[in-house]
Amino acid sequence: MSRVFDSHFHLLFKHFVTRKPNGTEFGISENVKTTGIGALLNDLFGGPFDSQASPTLVSQSQLYLGMTSILSVEHAFANRVLHFRDMDLSKVLPLDHAGFTKIREGKVSYNEEFLRQLKFHLDHQLTLSQAPYHIHFLKRADYAGKTAAQISTMLNDSKRYFALTIEGGHNLSPVNIRSGVPSQYPERQLMALQDDPAHDFLSLNLCHLSEIPEQRLGSFAQGHNKTAQLAFHSDDFMPKSGLGLTELGKKVIKQALTHDTKPIVIDVKHMSLYTRLQYYKYRDKLVRENPKVDRIPVISSHSGFTFITVDEFIKERHFKSTKDETNDVIVGAQITPRNRKIGKTDDLVNSGLHCNPWTINFFDEEIIEIMKTGGVIGISLDQRILGSAGIALNSIRDKYFEPEYIPLQEWQKLFINGEMPGAEAIEALEGIGPTREERHIMLLCMHIIHAVRVGYKGLAWAGTDSPWKHLCIGSDFDGMINPINGIDTVLDLKKLSGELKRYLPVADKQLTTYPDIKALQYSETGKLDESFLDEVIQDFLYQNGERFIIRWLRNWQA
Repeated sequence: MSRVFDSHFHLLFKHFVTRKPNGTEFGISENVKTTGIGALLNDLFGGPFDSQASPTLVSQSQLYLGMTSILSVEHAFANRVLHFRDMDLSKVLPLDHAGFTKIREGKVSYNEEFLRQLKFHLDHQLTLSQAPYHIHFLKRADYAGKTAAQISTMLNDSKRYFALTIEGGHNLSPVNIRSGVPSQYPERQLMALQDDPAHDFLSLNLCHLSEIPEQRLGSFAQGHNKTAQLAFHSDDFMPKSGLGLTELGKKVIKQALTHDTKPIVIDVKHMSLYTRLQYYKYRDKLVRENPKVDRIPVISSHSGFTFITVDEFIKERHFKSTKDETNDVIVGAQITPRNRKIGKTDDLVNSGLHCNPWTINFFDEEIIEIMKTGGVIGISLDQRILGSAGIALNSIRDKYFEPEYIPLQEWQKLFINGEMPGAEAIEALEGIGPTREERHIMLLCMHIIHAVRVGYKGLAWAGTDSPWKHLCIGSDFDGMINPINGIDTVLDLKKLSGELKRYLPVADKQLTTYPDIKALQYSETGKLDESFLDEVIQDFLYQNGERFIIRWLRNWQA
């Protein structure tokens, strides 16, 4: 059985935030399951609430290596769950409603909730390590002094190995949620986590999906669309203010990257575009101050692409800009990005394939930036992130996509004035096309091919290294996603090898971006190199992830 690596999924999150109708916990041997009206709503929203990567599902899957995230539920998610007009339908979901109420009423801090969930993971370590799961959480200390070859042998036994990650800097906030008291020293919470020998974290997302007024580390990108807002509604999902990294955010980043023995990688997923561009410059500054930082890569664990450069997007105005004013004062701003068609299927009615052009997804320059640092890009299996915008007639779109909110100061600087973050800001602060049912797999393949073409265009590659070595799956299973058609849970990852072999060559022919660059290899007569295709598929599904994990376990030594 071939193995799969996943750079972003949630092993126990749903078990932690759910309860059965009688109020008891779902055991880790069980799958979280909606019933009755809840099951109907789960189907309506694309299946986000049922288990997709529970320990039982993982134990029956090809997922043997990966990165599993821990995060505390944000106030925005607890604010209003499944309210339709005057009807409160939240009780039909198997949530821990007492826990959600505690968050909504500010009776706990995010750091407390994070530590409680971390303890939940660690308390189940013994059970998870045994049959039928054989799941182990990785720590660098357990592999000290081992060579890369030795670690590879250890990771390729019959067990499953997952590195822990932190999704969202809000998890470091020690003050009660919405208490009005500011969090002043989140880097201390991070240092305590790094110093604790009981666990080890590979990465940290500085931002997540909502505004955290008590602790602003940097601006986030809007991720929740209109459909998602029906399930969880809050204005805090819409970025309103801020300009890039804050001084507090820089302290957290510096602490993460410069810890002597357990540095933590910054995962740039969920940062706003301006914040990401600023982070790349700030990391360069830290490298100049401390050359050891250079060995620590930039990653994005669960991503989609915009299929355009930042330069083109800003200068050529591939968006409409709007603002909300009250008494002639601008209080909010949006951009409405253009739809971009990137391919097609053989479905005569619904043939066009489009990306998701929101700025939560990555621009071509960023793909190059991540590859340049030796990082990995996990490509999401969430259909919304990849570009699916509806059930019917998904390919018939207006010129522009759904609008997204942009932090006001970033909107003015980047999208109105066209000013990129500068150094001074850092210092101051053959096939047959797929059917409609298979269109999501084709979108995945388009993302892979695009990233590879961008990598070939933007960087000089030496030896065996290539853009193909920096891509992997980043499913976000059990992160309340709408999985792509046919890959509903980790059990379906076994299908990917065959699907990629079928559709990657089609994507390499059809993709409209950088058509003069081919991602796959061909003979002089144009015949596809099947052995190369097999090799890069294996790289994407597993080998790239294994190499990345080994580098981390060796504390980023060559």
